[in-house]
Amino acid sequence: MVLLIALGDPAFGEHDGSDILEMSKDMVELERAGQYASALPLAEHALSSSEGTFGLEHPTVAIYADHLAVLHHMMGEPAKAEPLFQRALGIQERLLGPEHQAVSSTLNHMAKLYVTTKQPAKAESMLRRALRIREKTLNPNNPAIATILGNLGVLYESQGQYAKAEPLLRRTLAIQEKSLGPTHLTVATSLENYAHLLRKTHRAPKAVPLEARAKAIRKNLPVIRQDRSKKSELEEKK
Repeated sequence: MVLLIALGDPAFGEHDGSDILEMSKDMVELERAGQYASALPLAEHALSSSEGTFGLEHPTVAIYADHLAVLHHMMGEPAKAEPLFQRALGIQERLLGPEHQAVSSTLNHMAKLYVTTKQPAKAESMLRRALRIREKTLNPNNPAIATILGNLGVLYESQGQYAKAEPLLRRTLAIQEKSLGPTHLTVATSLENYAHLLRKTHRAPKAVPLEARAKAIRKNLPVIRQDRSKKSELEEKK
């Protein structure tokens, strides 16, 4: 079961009209290939360069601090990741406001960190705040909302709070099917998450068709993309 659905989301990289993915293509390609150690020095250089160009307090600096924190987290270095997340969040709240989409993105990333470090109360608080921001500012069927709903549902499921988890996982799936299409890779992950909960609650017959759908989606993916998705899931299970 995937602990959290997505590392990135549509809010990531929308500060000051710049796109971190376009600015750092080599770094992003390394990350997508799972080569986090190789991507790390590029991310460190990007943060340092942005500080030199824009100063210590700038939304672009927050982008790179958040990105570097994500890398440290993926490399199993939570002690290095947390202060970078906190710095990014502080800059965003001060300069962009506490309800900006960038804030919700960093909160989502921090929640994943707190899941990994077994701090579920902190993770829940981050996700609930991120969800409030997105529901207030985005269309109800925006997939960015589904990301947070799914992450919160998976968190509750992992704690045995099935009654809280199920409506969130069902809503996640409904939004994604409507906004992304029924054969999107993200839909496959949500189908698997919901099927996992159904099996946990002794409803295996209902889980079977969901698992079959997820399997069919993944089977029809191009080989390269499928390999990457599997690698991403393995990393998230660690």
